[in-house]
Amino acid sequence: MTADHKSGFVNIVGNPNVGKSTLMNDLVGERLSIITSKAQTTRHRIVGIVNTDEYQIVFSDTPGVLKPNYKMQEAMREFSEGALTDADVLLYV
Repeated sequence: MTADHKSGFVNIVGNPNVGKSTLMNDLVGERLSIITSKAQTTRHRIVGIVNTDEYQIVFSDTPGVLKPNYKMQEAMREFSEGALTDADVLLYV
């Protein structure tokens, strides 16, 4: 690793079913997140890491932000809200 090596955290947030998982898979170059037309497939944070000699980026795919109607959606929203505070960059889709 060189002194010029950069690293950071990018959290991908947005409404349900807008392409957050598809985007993360493309950015990471691997199929880590499930991609389906069914809304609310991502139920917790999914992390993908891109490493090169110059940089490291840690991407987080988060559940879609919505008004919770039941306990599982409340937990999913907590993952999404946490993503708003612990990243260097927020990528809103």
